[in-house]
Amino acid sequence: MKNTAKQLKEIARNASIHRVILPEKNLNTFYQNYASEGIVKLMGEAEEVEKVSTINVIAIDEPVKEKVVTPSLKGLEVIHESKLLVYGEHNLYYILGGIPQDLGSLYVTIMVEEKETGRKERTKLDLYEREQLRNLAFQVSELFSQQVDYIENELLHVTELLEQYREKQLEYTRAAYQTKRTHASVTPENQKKCIDFLSQPDLINRIDKLIEQAGVVGEENSRRLLFIIASTYKMKDPLHALVQGSSGSGKSHLINIIGSCLPPEDVMSMTRVTSKSFYHYNKDELVDKLMLIQDYDGLDEEAQYAFRELQSAGSISSSTTYKDRSGNIISTMKLVRSHFASLLATTKAEVYYDNMSRSVIIGIDESEEQTDRIIQHQNQKLAGIIDERKEREAREFLQNCIRCLKPTEVVNRYADKIRLPIEAKMLRRLNTHYQCFVKQVTILHQFQRKRDEQGRLIAEPEDLQMACNILFDAIMLKVDDLDTSLRQFFDRMKVYIKGLAKAQETSTFIFTQRDVRIALNVSKTQCFRYMEDLEQLEYVQKTGGYANRGFKYKIVYWDDMERIRERIKQQLTEQLNQLNGGGPLLVGGGSAEKEHQTEPPANE
Repeated sequence: MKNTAKQLKEIARNASIHRVILPEKNLNTFYQNYASEGIVKLMGEAEEVEKVSTINVIAIDEPVKEKVVTPSLKGLEVIHESKLLVYGEHNLYYILGGIPQDLGSLYVTIMVEEKETGRKERTKLDLYEREQLRNLAFQVSELFSQQVDYIENELLHVTELLEQYREKQLEYTRAAYQTKRTHASVTPENQKKCIDFLSQPDLINRIDKLIEQAGVVGEENSRRLLFIIASTYKMKDPLHALVQGSSGSGKSHLINIIGSCLPPEDVMSMTRVTSKSFYHYNKDELVDKLMLIQDYDGLDEEAQYAFRELQSAGSISSSTTYKDRSGNIISTMKLVRSHFASLLATTKAEVYYDNMSRSVIIGIDESEEQTDRIIQHQNQKLAGIIDERKEREAREFLQNCIRCLKPTEVVNRYADKIRLPIEAKMLRRLNTHYQCFVKQVTILHQFQRKRDEQGRLIAEPEDLQMACNILFDAIMLKVDDLDTSLRQFFDRMKVYIKGLAKAQETSTFIFTQRDVRIALNVSKTQCFRYMEDLEQLEYVQKTGGYANRGFKYKIVYWDDMERIRERIKQQLTEQLNQLNGGGPLLVGGGSAEKEHQTEPPANE
């Protein structure tokens, strides 16, 4: 009680102290029984203990002496980021503007306001300069008729509070720029459900159904391919995918939905990448990540160079300089390590060759049937027919399944038995992509596959067959001279020209861009770009016309991509059948797992 009385004297120097005895155990119980009227009555019965001296402080077991009391400030109030307030006993201290981040000084704009009169004094000073602080104390004491030592002590306390505030600001700033690696855990109950799911037959198609439920309409083969590529981000050999398509075809939507099916703590989504941003990541910030780049066209040449070095070499290093404490400029090396899978979207038909070779190329389905499916899905969602909760549940379940998968070594004893078509461009890297894809299919089936003496998963013939099925369209894009959008346009144009020639009973037909544009319902700009690309690749040729009236064209190379596709499919099928002892493993026709399937995917 003596210590409490001493503290009360310092806080309320001119207040009288009263004592009251509660009839109940505590004030809370008393309030519950008698409410506020009882408390008012009780305070009226309180008896005064003693009157506190104005200046003197009585210290226990010490002689009485007169001294200046250091005021007890209530603390610092942040009105907004450029205006702070510190409460004094008789004055208010406003700190205006920003606080310097250099710890060697505390130069501020301060406004002192007297509480009773509202008089104000404004000035700028460095609170670390004792002479400036002392001069301000004299200035305010003369203006407000207060003690100099009293004001100086308050200013010293203001300095201490500002120091604490600045240190907290620096801590928050550092924390904002420091990457905190989060790890989400899976409950035992959810883990059991995921392992049971991953142990079931027909796993790839079951995953495909969940991806469809998560919001991907159509694109059956592409969505399976993208999901398997995205799931390689923690494995030994991560893969990369480049999704090509015209503007508004749904590239970003596709990669964003696939990215949402992966653990969010491991996904990095980027809409813009500056030239040198990759060089300034923390050392291991890009390790075990899935990177989504919404528009690869937006990366400049330097950013693309850094990105492909991160893809291939697994690290980038830069020589830079910094100043030491003495001001000397010193050179140093900064290393950024990387181990990530990536999904990129682009509208360009031809990306830089060195960048394309590092990624699996995937084309967007731009057919009218796919457009109808997308519109129907959008309308059903707006009408409330599609339950968004089920979409969220499907994504969360796939996220937990990926968390349950463990990076494991895979041995593929059939790796030398499959040869990809020699017509494919960039065959060396394409073969690497195929073998890594087979390993990832095996890892997805890690709860179903056997292990050897070293604990490595053993790939089965079904894994190679599933990899061929899913990767077949990407392999054909490496064989074809035309990208996906241009191939779809050219095939539709050939059907139109053949039908028109048959109707007019002629073997050749001359046409204009306007004829094709109207027949295929293609915009003028898009049709012009397609025809220009076909002319450069020597598929069509100008036969006459004028620039101001329009040129006339004819098809000079009627390629038969379907025949080439069937021939390559037959070659791969024969190789796979030999692995299975002559059993039926058909590329594009189904796998051994699909025997359990009651409803095959639409593309097969």
